[in-house]
Amino acid sequence: MNQPARPPCRWWRRDVSSTPIRPVWTPAETPPGSFRPVEPAEWVWADLRGALRRDPFSFHDDAPEGLQYRYEVKGLLRGWMPAVDGGMLGLVSYQLLTADREWRTVVTAFVPRHKIRFRARSGREII
Repeated sequence: MNQPARPPCRWWRRDVSSTPIRPVWTPAETPPGSFRPVEPAEWVWADLRGALRRDPFSFHDDAPEGLQYRYEVKGLLRGWMPAVDGGMLGLVSYQLLTADREWRTVVTAFVPRHKIRFRARSGREII
């Protein structure tokens, strides 16, 4: 019953048998030391418009089978990891829908800190 929490994503570590030409990766039991898990996971809003959009100034017709990513999604913040530029990245699990809302998938991905907004416990959102 009191089992250690399962990591929110799978981590792979470079194997000692790796060479510069042929890298070898093996599954790791624990995440990197700089990864800080959030236990329990917290509800957040993740702004995918800025995190995923390729060109914020161009608009195209929507493909009905395409994934919607031009909105803010409700997600679960699972952890924090520093980026190489000094900023923080949050590991967030969220759902993506197709444009026709017939299909969905759950994604766990790193989102820049400035694109994450914490949700209020009272149901009223903090702006």
